[in-house]
Amino acid sequence: KLFFPDSKEPSNDLDYYYSHPELFEIWHLPIEKGELRLDSFPLMIPDPHPRNPIGKTYKELTEKELYFYFEAFRNRISKVIETFKPDIIECQHIWAYDHIIDDLGYPFIAAAHHSDQMGYRFDPRMRPIAKKSAHDAKFIFALSEENKREILELYGVAANKVIILENGYDRKMFHPFPVNKEELFEAHDLKIPKEAFLVTFAGKLSKTKGIDTLLQANALIPEKEKIHFLVLGAGNLKEALKGASPDSYSTKQVHFLDHLMPKKVAEFHNASDITVMPSRTEGFGLSCLEAMGCGLPAIVTRCGGPEHYAVGEIIEKENPEALAKALLKMKHLPHNAYKALSNQAIETAHHYSWTSNAKKRLHYYQKVIDETSKLKNVS
Repeated sequence: KLFFPDSKEPSNDLDYYYSHPELFEIWHLPIEKGELRLDSFPLMIPDPHPRNPIGKTYKELTEKELYFYFEAFRNRISKVIETFKPDIIECQHIWAYDHIIDDLGYPFIAAAHHSDQMGYRFDPRMRPIAKKSAHDAKFIFALSEENKREILELYGVAANKVIILENGYDRKMFHPFPVNKEELFEAHDLKIPKEAFLVTFAGKLSKTKGIDTLLQANALIPEKEKIHFLVLGAGNLKEALKGASPDSYSTKQVHFLDHLMPKKVAEFHNASDITVMPSRTEGFGLSCLEAMGCGLPAIVTRCGGPEHYAVGEIIEKENPEALAKALLKMKHLPHNAYKALSNQAIETAHHYSWTSNAKKRLHYYQKVIDETSKLKNVS
């Protein structure tokens, strides 16, 4: 069962989460006690979250707010554990929840996402808690070799404790299928010419994801090229563009579609020609893999994740000129060369399946359960 905090922020996936109680155990926020009130869950880094686009970070919480949140989480998760009675718990991120789970006496595995390592660097107050979480975890799942290296460097845990478990994607959802572009665009009130070259950007509107770099690259591309961008994600664009002069970027021929359900994301990928991931940093870059599964070649930056599997163009981060050049190159590829890249993208994506990911996870779950059983028998 998946447990997570949520403040019922309006979104396209809200109904899905709240209509499947057999899958999701939702901790409802806001919470309050006396003069203390938290409207939503805190964020590890100042990067928007689809379920909490303008929330406070842990770093911004007062001491009273922080420990009020911990106490409330402890009380809520204790009730869930009492009902569900898990043998093992997997905690997403090496962060605060892990520490509380360990304190309650339950074995856990921590799954790193790179954003938690960013949080460790960003928030000195949380470092002792995160470090204890890393050491208390039975195993740590890392997204990549780079992610494993930073885990070892930051937390000082044993190397054999950190298991590389690359992301998998939903092949039933993200695969090539025909899309009626006219109907899709009309449903979303998009005015895009039939001859346009379509590029998807699936990610948060943040500096981390490089939305500013994309818009700066767009300013360098002549409108006559008819390159249109489909931005599939939510966030604060004004914040992401802070510090950039207005004449350095362009939103012309850029269509902002907000946070979408996976099925709709797959439709837009299948209506498009390529995808871009101009991130400053990534642990893996799952959205790029999903686009490749739909047959889209990709333009990605060297940011720690997607450059290791992407099929297409790999460029340096924070380089609008290189991105503009790569976009024009991809647009003008001969049909046969484009088709070869598209097929290669699908073939590469197929190496990252949910099935293999799940089997590896289950293997380590069982190892922890067996070890816990032995310790109980000895005592």
